[in-house]
Amino acid sequence: MRLNKSILSCAIAIAMGSSFAVHANTADKNVSTSPLSAQVSIQSDSNSITLEQVLNNNTAVLMQDGDSNTMIVETVGENNTNEVTQLQFGNYTKVTTVGDNNDQAYFQDGTANGALTEVTGNNNNVYVSQNGQGFLVNNEAINIVTGDDNYVEVEQGSGGHWFYNMDMQGNANEITAFQSGEWSEAEVSMLTGDDNLIYLSQAGFWNTFKVTSLQGNDNEIDVVQEGDRNAVTFNNISGDVNEILVEQEGNTNAVAFTDVVGSENSIDIDQEGTDNVADSALFEGQGNEVEITQVDTENMVTAELIGDNNELKANQNGASNEAYMGVLGSNNEFDINQMGNLNSAHLANFNGSDNDVNLTQAGDENAILVQSSYPNMALTSNNNDIDINQTGNQNEAIVTLAGILDSNSNQIDIAQNGDINLVDMMVEGNGHSVDISQEGIGNWVIGTDDSAFLLGGENVAFNVTQTGNDNIVEGAVIGFNSTVSVTQLGDGNTTTITQM
Repeated sequence: MRLNKSILSCAIAIAMGSSFAVHANTADKNVSTSPLSAQVSIQSDSNSITLEQVLNNNTAVLMQDGDSNTMIVETVGENNTNEVTQLQFGNYTKVTTVGDNNDQAYFQDGTANGALTEVTGNNNNVYVSQNGQGFLVNNEAINIVTGDDNYVEVEQGSGGHWFYNMDMQGNANEITAFQSGEWSEAEVSMLTGDDNLIYLSQAGFWNTFKVTSLQGNDNEIDVVQEGDRNAVTFNNISGDVNEILVEQEGNTNAVAFTDVVGSENSIDIDQEGTDNVADSALFEGQGNEVEITQVDTENMVTAELIGDNNELKANQNGASNEAYMGVLGSNNEFDINQMGNLNSAHLANFNGSDNDVNLTQAGDENAILVQSSYPNMALTSNNNDIDINQTGNQNEAIVTLAGILDSNSNQIDIAQNGDINLVDMMVEGNGHSVDISQEGIGNWVIGTDDSAFLLGGENVAFNVTQTGNDNIVEGAVIGFNSTVSVTQLGDGNTTTITQM
């Protein structure tokens, strides 16, 4: 579902459709076909070791030095320890374990190596280390784990690696992955269970991390990327009390969510650098907390939410920032803070009641658009608190509530401090309280001939205070038992308000 966006008259065009190809562009990367690139070209054909253990308390230490070697280890039993070392190029390792309390370690030093691990049981420890030049000739590790209290650690160095954790079923599992270099990929697919921990660290260029399906509660995902053109994507996350933390440091990074359903989830995204993008298709649930922080220039945030009692916050520090939020629900709290130049903020479709909206901009040429019922004019918004603060030059704030059905008892506070400020609104319904304060030169509240600035309904309180020069207040207040108060301090002020 995509909540429909509109266009602000002074160019709030939230163009979030930019492709991730400009971020983690792997179009030219040597493609992994998985599992393990068709078993490293249909199993390596030099030396081969096959070991099968069906007893308890066994230990196996295996080593191959050379190219195109194959090692297959199958273990059924308890308290087993397997250690595999392969050196050079094009080696393939497959380890299948069914049992409890197993410790497994795999070391591959070279390029184009593959390690496939299948673990069924409890209290297993899996460690995979792959090192090699890796650029466009890549190492790959796949883990398939079923059970509880498992620990998986993958360390890949020198670039050009893949790491997949597929079909993990169980609780209290821990996955840790470290990738350094260039063109690395990590993916967690089909994770089902509770109290799982996933930690990923990527350092380099053109790195990607994907979570394709997470079903469960109380899970924690922590992603750290350092470098340029990195991308993180989350698809099909369902559950409650999950915690997701993403930190990106560098240039041209991107984070995307396509489907998040659940309650009391926490999502925290921190991007430092230039040309960063944080994009969500839809959050759905109750009591969720989402915070996005972007530091530097040309950052973009888009977030869409359905549900009640959620907190959604965007912090942008830099120039040319854009933020869009589309919301359906009640008792939600929304904060957009933009510090810099050429910022724009757009909050749309927040139909519902008792929402708290705080929009703050400090910089030049800022613009804010708040629309509760666009393009569906039948939506209503009641008992909401809307607070807009703009400090800088050429600020603009536009507020539109309802169109066909009335929205009632909303509190709207707008404060502008700067030059060439503009406020325009169309608010229909009863019991609204509107307070506007402008300090600067050339302030407007506009309306009449070019339409807009319309307050319609009963028991509406409208107050305007302008301090500066060349101020203009026009527009109309239509209804019964409404009060209008205009205070202008400065030169060349004009007041025209029509009450009917």
